[in-house]
Amino acid sequence: MSMLRVTTCFSYSPVKAILHTRSSLPCIKPISAIVLANGWKVVNNNKRYHYTTQVDNLNNKNADEEPVTIYTGPLANVAKKLKLFSITSLGLGVGASPFIFAVDVPVPFVAKAALVGAAIATSAASTGLIQWVMSPYVTKITVSSNELSATEDTLPKKLNVHTLSFTAKEIITTVPVAAIQPATRIFTSWMINDPSAATARIGDKIVKPRTLLYVHPEVCEDEEAGVIKNVVNKTGIGKGF
Repeated sequence: MSMLRVTTCFSYSPVKAILHTRSSLPCIKPISAIVLANGWKVVNNNKRYHYTTQVDNLNNKNADEEPVTIYTGPLANVAKKLKLFSITSLGLGVGASPFIFAVDVPVPFVAKAALVGAAIATSAASTGLIQWVMSPYVTKITVSSNELSATEDTLPKKLNVHTLSFTAKEIITTVPVAAIQPATRIFTSWMINDPSAATARIGDKIVKPRTLLYVHPEVCEDEEAGVIKNVVNKTGIGKGF
């Protein structure tokens, strides 16, 4: 590895450092550090020059803003697999229905049509029931690390509620804690009383936020639940049935 030496040049602009490889000037002596404009820094450590930029500070800032999980649904994996299975079975039922008409059997066309219709209707009904039950299911809840302190008495202002779409993609609904209240519908425990205060997205796509949510009351009310227990104490929670 070649040695790097630092030279400086002066102009009307702020002082800048130009790194040269295999070049030196007699007027430059080894230095411990030079702090440059825009946060650039050149450091001499054991005659080896290193540089850091504002990107380091940006990375540290992003690390501080990483979301912290305060709740995880015990049936999160089951909910996702169940949705995928129901959609797959419906697709296979619809896709295989034309082959029934192609089979040469001594059955009237009306009977074949009734059989296909009954199979598709049954599959669609089961898929719709699973979607209705599992769509409010909350797989996890995260909050910004900036809203948490070292104590367990922290009450965040906003929650990032993770649910599943029809095709089992993750929907992230950001909602203020003040907009959450207990729900009365079966298979739900929370509802958003002001949908205009919530935002939702699937990846980078903005979607309609979920207004009905289900979190396990027994998990949230546990003595060791931490932050989510404080949230439930503030908002209340329905029993889901």
